[in-house]
Amino acid sequence: MRAVFAAPLRRCAAAPIRRAQMSARRGIQMEGRPGPLPSSPPPPPPKVNKATRRAVARSITLVALFGGACFGVYCMDSRAGVHRYVFAPMLQLFTDPESGSKFAVKVLKWGLGPRDCGVDDEVLHTELFGKKISNPIGLAAGFDKQAEAIDGLFDLGFGLVEVGSVTPEPQPGNPLPRMFRLPLDAAVINRMGFNSEGHAAVEQRLNERLQGWVVRVLAAGRALVTDLGMEEVQRDPTQLARAQLFAAYPGADTALLDRFGVPRSLKQDRLLSINLGKNKTSREDSVTDYVEGVQRLGPYADMIVVNVSSPNTPGLRRLQRRSVLEGLLRDVVRARDGVVKAAPEGAALPLLVKVAPDLSETELHDVSDAAENTGIDGIIVSNTTISRPAGLLSHEYVHEAGGLSGPPVKPLALHALSTIHARNRGKIPLIGCGGISCGQDALDFAKAGASAVQLYTALAYQGAGLPRRIKDEVTEILRAEGKTWAQVVGTAVPKGEPETYAPDPIKNVGLFPGAQDAFDRSVVSVRNELEHLRTSLHAPASHHDTEHRRAVPFHVDAQDTEYIDLLDKVHRVLDDTPHFHEDGVHRLGLPQRASSVPEHILATASEQHLTQGEVLHQAVHDATHVDVPGQTKPSGAPATTPSGLRAPKDQKLSSPVLQQANAFRDADKHRVI
Repeated sequence: MRAVFAAPLRRCAAAPIRRAQMSARRGIQMEGRPGPLPSSPPPPPPKVNKATRRAVARSITLVALFGGACFGVYCMDSRAGVHRYVFAPMLQLFTDPESGSKFAVKVLKWGLGPRDCGVDDEVLHTELFGKKISNPIGLAAGFDKQAEAIDGLFDLGFGLVEVGSVTPEPQPGNPLPRMFRLPLDAAVINRMGFNSEGHAAVEQRLNERLQGWVVRVLAAGRALVTDLGMEEVQRDPTQLARAQLFAAYPGADTALLDRFGVPRSLKQDRLLSINLGKNKTSREDSVTDYVEGVQRLGPYADMIVVNVSSPNTPGLRRLQRRSVLEGLLRDVVRARDGVVKAAPEGAALPLLVKVAPDLSETELHDVSDAAENTGIDGIIVSNTTISRPAGLLSHEYVHEAGGLSGPPVKPLALHALSTIHARNRGKIPLIGCGGISCGQDALDFAKAGASAVQLYTALAYQGAGLPRRIKDEVTEILRAEGKTWAQVVGTAVPKGEPETYAPDPIKNVGLFPGAQDAFDRSVVSVRNELEHLRTSLHAPASHHDTEHRRAVPFHVDAQDTEYIDLLDKVHRVLDDTPHFHEDGVHRLGLPQRASSVPEHILATASEQHLTQGEVLHQAVHDATHVDVPGQTKPSGAPATTPSGLRAPKDQKLSSPVLQQANAFRDADKHRVI
């Protein structure tokens, strides 16, 4: 029994001693008990072997490096979801649109961008301008304006990369901010204004890219340089410095490419396009900027695009008028032919023109006819739009001036594309652009007549994996239909005459301030030119054309009080009724005035197949006519115009009004009324 209770008793006896020791360590003296016993030092912690610590640290480092390498490999594949769901939203959150675009260009320039690790399916293989490409998905101009990241963009999987727009002289573009996101619509408004480093900087960049390729090829011994008379380079290419090589053989870069049929993209199944723009300081009707661009940058491109449709350069869109466009394109074609003639036999440089989606059906026909008449190789349809569709969900920046891009542009671009394709019946290859963000969008453009498509805005919203994702979606749809891309091009376009486009009158399409007036004036100017041409050729006016011209509404500039007062006086002469009166409704501090001519003038114009402008101008002429001495009229005969309008005999215009009317008639014969 003693052995059983001995151990518990010893523990109980030792308990006060342990408590005293603990109290002493805390500096507390326990009352009625003996003082603290001398404390013994705590036992030292077990020693860890240094080799063990180093092994643990090394393991952690290796795991971190391996994990980082795996994540890096994962990110280098453009199909990785991190590009769409992490990187793209972060750029939108922490950068403005222009800064985000510049950052992406720098990443691709430094070779840090992802790669398209997939393989393009055979159903995507097609031919463009006689050149085979692995897929018809391209990048539109505007992303890489200075041609800095060409190879990085091809690595994303694009079959066609377009750089620019490039202007002859450097220019900064419009003031900041000049680019705005509409996130609810996945759209962008920009008014960049052709910010460019100029032809010289871009040419140097393109030349250095080609020279780098030539040096790599020669060093690898893959080029038959003896064909170019460079035996010493073939014997020991690595011993010659790059500068020495091209100083001795300045044409070695382009000559090698032409000799072996290598495209300027430096990829056997891809194309490099250069977009040409105009300086703001150049004359509006001058084609020198485009001609110079073709001559300087043409040797470095697989195709050249003439941009006459940017809404952010004053007067540029007026170059789309047929009478102006044909002359411009003829000069550019002549310059292109000179570049091709200087190249080895068999070389080709396709020339395209890029147009706006805001053109009327007649203007689209004019563009198609001008391209066909001048020998242009293709048309890109389309650029950004100045319209603001009523269905836009974003409201913060919707009223900013500039061109709208993204999904809202797709209906306009599709209509313009199908109209041009139906007009030329597939004679001219078309490239569709505007609102493409998925595979179905790309196929919609193909069926409307596009041999290839381009995108830009969707890339900013969906990340670097978008080209591969679109190609996979298109492949899946084409496989299900049992067709190839080339087989579906133009299948949705009617083979006969194109149907008349009738926009929904219920939907209000708003424009930024001043756009509607500029557009109306441009339309009227084109029609006046056509009418003048018809008159000079003594061609009879067509009923269809008259009806179309009369469809343009009559809008009076509220600030042009002199013109309004004159019209009021003319109408008082005609029927003693002021038609341009204030109705009490004010907009922007200006009186609202009637927007159409009197009904009886419209009826007369319709009966005689005349425009309302012709009828009213004739009325102005007859109402203010002064009899020439020596000419007599039967007394009492009322003044009757050819349109059947009668001016009352008892109302006469005073001399100042008569002088004003005569001055108006002589100085402004083509005024729209």
